[in-house]
Amino acid sequence: MISLGGFLTRFSETEPRKASKKLFGGALILVAAMATTDRALPGEKVPLTGPELDALLAKGLTVSSTDTMGGKHYTARMTYAADGTLSGAVTFPGRAPIDLKGTWKLDGPRVCRTILPLQPQEVCETWVKSGSSNEVTVQVGNIEIAVSRWQ
Repeated sequence: MISLGGFLTRFSETEPRKASKKLFGGALILVAAMATTDRALPGEKVPLTGPELDALLAKGLTVSSTDTMGGKHYTARMTYAADGTLSGAVTFPGRAPIDLKGTWKLDGPRVCRTILPLQPQEVCETWVKSGSSNEVTVQVGNIEIAVSRWQ
């Protein structure tokens, strides 16, 4: 990596015609880099931040979720209440819905929750922006476990 001082020194030693070409090329690269710094690259997964999650869940939120295969293995409807409680139901194909309850809390950019009777241990999820502004892909570690949507 070259320092700014080193770059300027080398630049000043370049012939004027070559210098203007280098400056123009460097300026184009700089403008392109600045234009894309606040945007994700196509295919890049951007998690919701702690403040985004807080704003989303502060007054409570009801989500409809499916597995990542569009509900092939399960569908669910969960309400994250503002008081940190969780309630809802999960349905597995060919079976009656199972009522769920639990708790949730924010841990920075993660939602940590318990779901009784299925997962009494705390599991922390990362909600990754996907699709529209009211949809996330839910990840535990690097594994995508669900897609959640809300109104």
